[in-house]
Amino acid sequence: MTPIPPRPFDLPVGAPPEARRQAALLKLSTSIAAARDEEEICVSVVEGLRDPAIGYDFVGVFLIDPETGDRVLQASVGWEGVHDGLRIPPGRGLSERPILDGNLHYSPAPTRDARYVQGASVGSELDLPISVDDDVIGVLVVESDQADAFGEEDFRILTAAVQQTGIAIGRARLLAAERGRSEEQRALLETLQDLQGELELATLLRRVVERAVNLLGVTGGELAIYDEELEELEIVASHNIGSDSAGTRMKPGEGAMGRVAETHEPLIIPDYPKWSGASSKYSDTTARGVAVVPLLIGHRLVGTLAAVHTEGDRAFGAEDTRLLNLFAPQAAIAIENARLFSREKQRYQEQKALLDTMQDLSRQLELSELLQSVVERAVSLLGVTGGELAIYDEARRELEIVASHNIGSDSTGTRMKPGEGAMGEVAETKEPLIIEDYRSWSRASAKYQDTTARGVMVVPLMVGSRLVGTLASVHTEADRTFGSRDLGLLNMFAPQAAVAIENARLYTEAQRQRRFFETLVQNSPVAIVVLDLDGCIVSLNPAFERLFGWTPDEGVGRQLDELINTEETIDEATGYTQAAVSGQTLHARGRRRRRDGTFIHVELAACSVDIGDDRAGVLALYHDVSELLQARQDAEQANEAKSRFLANMSHELRTPLNAIIGYSEMLTEEAEDSGLDDFIPDLGRIRSSGKHLLALINDILDLSKVEAGRMEIWPEEFDLDEVVAEVVSTVQPLLQKNENELVMVDAGTVGTVFTDLTKTRQILLNLLSNASKFTSSGTIRLSVAAQKVSGEEWIEISIEDSGIGMTDEQLGRLFKAFSQADGSTTRRFGGTGLGLVISRSFARLMGGEIFVDSEVGQGSTFTVRLPRRMPAP
Repeated sequence: MTPIPPRPFDLPVGAPPEARRQAALLKLSTSIAAARDEEEICVSVVEGLRDPAIGYDFVGVFLIDPETGDRVLQASVGWEGVHDGLRIPPGRGLSERPILDGNLHYSPAPTRDARYVQGASVGSELDLPISVDDDVIGVLVVESDQADAFGEEDFRILTAAVQQTGIAIGRARLLAAERGRSEEQRALLETLQDLQGELELATLLRRVVERAVNLLGVTGGELAIYDEELEELEIVASHNIGSDSAGTRMKPGEGAMGRVAETHEPLIIPDYPKWSGASSKYSDTTARGVAVVPLLIGHRLVGTLAAVHTEGDRAFGAEDTRLLNLFAPQAAIAIENARLFSREKQRYQEQKALLDTMQDLSRQLELSELLQSVVERAVSLLGVTGGELAIYDEARRELEIVASHNIGSDSTGTRMKPGEGAMGEVAETKEPLIIEDYRSWSRASAKYQDTTARGVMVVPLMVGSRLVGTLASVHTEADRTFGSRDLGLLNMFAPQAAVAIENARLYTEAQRQRRFFETLVQNSPVAIVVLDLDGCIVSLNPAFERLFGWTPDEGVGRQLDELINTEETIDEATGYTQAAVSGQTLHARGRRRRRDGTFIHVELAACSVDIGDDRAGVLALYHDVSELLQARQDAEQANEAKSRFLANMSHELRTPLNAIIGYSEMLTEEAEDSGLDDFIPDLGRIRSSGKHLLALINDILDLSKVEAGRMEIWPEEFDLDEVVAEVVSTVQPLLQKNENELVMVDAGTVGTVFTDLTKTRQILLNLLSNASKFTSSGTIRLSVAAQKVSGEEWIEISIEDSGIGMTDEQLGRLFKAFSQADGSTTRRFGGTGLGLVISRSFARLMGGEIFVDSEVGQGSTFTVRLPRRMPAP
């Protein structure tokens, strides 16, 4: 016989104590690792640690009951009379300390601690936590008859033992959970495979209840489906609960199933007859325990599933709830699939009928015929007595009945406001409406007081959010009622009918607009041509033929630019066409060639033709402006002749006027010397009138030079501050005449500028004279300042008065020649209205501008802005 080789922990007799201890520890580790479940692990730990080579007097393994928190003795050695299952509640015993903090606790004299519970020994005690994945699940208690019996070596050995124990128990629990889960999954899989293969709803509902009862091993059960429309539960299947409860309806919150439907949470009732929330519909039940779970898909309630038992020794617990919670989602999906299948089957049949109907309607584009067909098809689809159709008139904000079928009398042409009657109410709310008995309906329209209709159902006809009209179905039978199925059918029919109606309306409108635009284009006096994206002519109107001489037969298909251009203008025209194709809108003038070779000047406009997001071509318009250009040239020549005439006339008038002024001054001196004082005032008036007329002629001459483009600019450097002081001195007599005060706003000195001195002085003089003329007993503020804008230096002169001010209308005429604010101003203050026109012209010639801001009764502010250094003329 072959000898059995010794195991690692079998030692020869007489081996030293340390070797025997190491062998005992090895045996302990091997035993723990070989244990198949928690019970074997706990037994292996206590027996291994009681080995004589290790030598502990008492060893016990306590595991925590997760529901109560008690420490329950699983295995022990060294304490006679103790039994497995001993419970130590929270708050008692030294062995609670490792559970609370997860640390080893050593008590050299445990009896001195008030929490001590009498054990096998009274010498010393060591308590170590047993952990699985950092969670303390129990405690290892080791005791010795001797006081202070444990040392560092014991701490090391026992710490290693509890670590191995925790690992082994964690592994065993995982294996047990996986085995249980596998068995449950197998049973659930078989159940669900059976359920998923069933699409007949009634059969499926019955099987769900039977499978749940078998899964839990209870007496019976029942299943309720939630009716979202009525907000009720309906019992649709029951199994072995004493009486058939199918058809029973309950509101959410009523009874056990109603409570679960309301809370969406599982519910266990230990004794249903004694439960305060029991429904009166189950007053005769023999059930004792009841477990109910919700059937949910996501957050949506499909129904509730109840399991019941009648045995006195059977109680529902957490494991039953867990199994039901595993079963319920899959059952809910199976039920929903069967419901969807049944619904889709019914919907298929309905949609086939709808499709046949809509195919027939879509082929009709004659609006009046289509409207009548819509009503008749709706009546046929629902199998009711009759119906009518109203179209919403957006312009008049009214409904008009445009088609009716079999409702007693022809209501076509009847008009109703939104809110009036059933159709008016639906038009206002845009929501469907079902009326069980129209004759007793309080909001019935007086226009239907003789109707024989009983039930009425109305839906809106919508295209998007826009109301097209309303569609009503009526029945006269007493035993016929409109329900959700009828409403569902009509709601499916209505959008398609609305689209068909809208298509017919659009077709009719498109035909009308097409005829309108064809008439418009054909009779337009403007030449209109449509091009494709390659610039070829697609169509042209008679005006184009008259203007260019090309007929449609000759022009269509040819390149427009090549047809009406020469080598000199082809590049320009091609650029216009390409720009229009790219989406630009063009407006220009040019010279184009006619079919006979002659040329005309045209004003042209071109833009792209877009259909939705697609570019289809280009629309071009041509208008003959040859006569207009000739008239413009004639006007320009006449204007130039006028300017030359004014310049010549003004020059001829100045010579005699200067002589008159000179002679009046000489005569005044002689009258003063001869003592003829009576002649002096008359001579002064002659001189004053002559100067006034000379100033007017000078203004006319200046204006004519500006308009003729012959006004010369002579820039030079000068001190602007000195010029301003000189002009202020010049206008002092006019300021004193109207009792005005001139205030100089100190903005610092401006210094030297480079511009036309004479024209700058004349602008200042005109503006200050105006301010003095239109202000009486007021204040005129003058400021001169230098500014820097975008790197360039500017001079800004502001003249603000407190005079009569101007309206917006008067401001619009302010810079027009020979015009003042209005006729009354001219009569009151005099003047020709040329001063401001000339001043602004001078400012612009020098690269600047004049701005004005005014308010009636509040005065005016004129601002002159000139560059410090005038650009080259």
